Amino acid sequence: MMEKDELLDLLEQQGVPFECEHHEQVLNMAESGTLDLSLVGARCKNLLLQDKQGNSYLVVTTAEKSLDLRAVAGTLDSKRLSFASADRLFELLGVRPGSLSPLALVNDPACRVRLVIDAELADEQTFLFHPLDSTATVALSRHDFERFLHDIDHAPAWHILVARHAT
Repeated sequence: MMEKDELLDLLEQQGVPFECEHHEQVLNMAESGTLDLSLVGARCKNLLLQDKQGNSYLVVTTAEKSLDLRAVAGTLDSKRLSFASADRLFELLGVRPGSLSPLALVNDPACRVRLVIDAELADEQTFLFHPLDSTATVALSRHDFERFLHDIDHAPAWHILVARHAT
């Protein structure tokens, strides 16, 4: 499995422009929100979800959004979705909790994980992602992000993803 430095080298070799900022380790969105980054772009929440049929989905949404998993399951033609375990996350994508991002799909050459991106992010010009490690953040333009995904054979599916209603 590829690690952070190898991924950054790959981006450079592929001519994908990016900015990288190193920082203290963050393990969740709350901690990530406290970082004082100089990078500008959309902070994204990344979730690895699975269903009982063995399908795995890397779902990317806005940083603030809590998803209605039942509605997302319906959108993906699945009966029920649950969060993948830390072991499953590492097995499929070679990352630990807190480090997940679409860049981890570089470790999925068999395309076992389907990438689903919230349509709410469709107008964003720059995305901020962890490069396989939550001690750094990279900024990628949408164009370069999509080119990277194309190069690793992981086309994104853009869907309207419903937020969970506060109770």
